[in-house]
Amino acid sequence: MPRLGEILTSKGLLTTDQLRSGLEACRRQGGRLGTWLVRLGFITEAQLLEALSEQTRCPPARALELATAPSEVRTLLPEEFSRRHLVVPFNRHGKFLDIATPTPNDAKLIEEISSLTGLVVRPHVATEAALNAALAIPAVRPRSAEAPAPGVPRSRHWQWTRFWRVAGTPQEAFQALASSPPPAGRHAAATFPHLAPLAAGAASSRRHKPESLEDLASTLADASEREEVANTLLEFFAPQAARVALFALHQGKVTGWALGGADHEARQRFMDLTLALDRPSVFLNLSAGAELHCGPVPGGDGNQPLLQALGSPAPQGAVIVPLVVRGKAAGFLWLDNGPEGITGISVPLVRQAAALAGLALEVLVLRSKIRTQPRLTAGRGRSRVALPKDGGRDDQS
Repeated sequence: MPRLGEILTSKGLLTTDQLRSGLEACRRQGGRLGTWLVRLGFITEAQLLEALSEQTRCPPARALELATAPSEVRTLLPEEFSRRHLVVPFNRHGKFLDIATPTPNDAKLIEEISSLTGLVVRPHVATEAALNAALAIPAVRPRSAEAPAPGVPRSRHWQWTRFWRVAGTPQEAFQALASSPPPAGRHAAATFPHLAPLAAGAASSRRHKPESLEDLASTLADASEREEVANTLLEFFAPQAARVALFALHQGKVTGWALGGADHEARQRFMDLTLALDRPSVFLNLSAGAELHCGPVPGGDGNQPLLQALGSPAPQGAVIVPLVVRGKAAGFLWLDNGPEGITGISVPLVRQAAALAGLALEVLVLRSKIRTQPRLTAGRGRSRVALPKDGGRDDQS
């Protein structure tokens, strides 16, 4: 059987350096080569699936087919078995059962599935990401008509789901976060004997730098504006990386948002960065849905403005993870150790922190929408009445 890397390089989809980076990621982090090549942004999911089909000589199973597989077909295999072997049954024609797996040539696995189902198994190859996405969708076993499903009725659950959804796009989300909050109201202060007034700035000095993932989650949960989210991330990763940076994604352009450990001039140069996604760059695949970039940062026209904005020392490699708001990338978290690349950086920790930051940004969007909603509804609720021209007197009164 030909090797996956050989197939991709022979097609001109992968360079030798990229293949070496993917193999190094597999060695250090574990996992499948194809999955890492997609995560690093070297190839697309579709290119990987085509190469896997050529390698295994099995028909491909695409993500949409797996995600929309009927429940009566999915439940032909026990859920625990499907997750352990990373296999998804997705179609049935009479006595034939179509299954998807990254190892369709595993004769022992095919024989075991045939024994469990009593059907003739037709194996298809699928990517690890597509299989995991399908397995994340619960396969509901059919219930009898007499026994209603327990819990909240479906219609009520659907209404609550819609209520908590954030209306708008990630771009609108960042616009909402960028707007200035309303002025704080004046509040009367209660007094108590023998208590000295709290000095200005004392409350902010109490906030300690987050040192664990639990501290980070707690601090992000208390954030009241976008810059607090950024500063918390910069402080959290400062001991682990020589450079920590945050980028915003808006209308197809990546801009500099926050840069840790830099002087005013370096931060200003970073904030002036505007990188359009019409040219290949490390952000292109990430904005299109790739989970992360973990490896070298190539030169080229697309990345040159980015490297100039980051300044020296030039990064030999970087870990870049999207900040996901409402299911789409709205920004990026970047870490590197200069000439040492990504040495000493925990990729799982970066991914967990980015996920928490994305949730914190969504919460801020909700708060912003709650503040602005009364003004919007008030404008819609008023009826427009034309005033008489004779000084306000109504002829019919």
